[in-house]
Amino acid sequence: MNEKIKQLIQRVGEPYCMFFEGTDFYKGCFAPVYYLYEDAPRFKLPSDNHNRNFLYGMAKIKAHAQEISEKDLQQGDIIAAEYNGELHVAVYIGKKQIIHVFRGYLLQINKLEMIRKGIKGFFRVII
Repeated sequence: MNEKIKQLIQRVGEPYCMFFEGTDFYKGCFAPVYYLYEDAPRFKLPSDNHNRNFLYGMAKIKAHAQEISEKDLQQGDIIAAEYNGELHVAVYIGKKQIIHVFRGYLLQINKLEMIRKGIKGFFRVII
């Protein structure tokens, strides 16, 4: 995992992309998750309704990951949060830092505190 995290960090600055090129499979803020977990199931968003997509995205995370506590966070774990009323996911990279991408922004590293207010859970992928 350490090597994949290092490779992902080298991608900081890449732009947000809503869908995988040439498909209607959602990528969005899940881009860092899909980079680390290439076998993670891809999914299509059910609608343009952000609330519906939030619930759908949370269900997808819970179906393929085990919920953990914050104290058990390790590199590569997923943090699900609600940010500006939408589902947002970030990958924990250690030292209380996350790597993530918001719509309209670039892949970036921030402190976990940035999304703390909206955190809905911490998850470890179990693909």
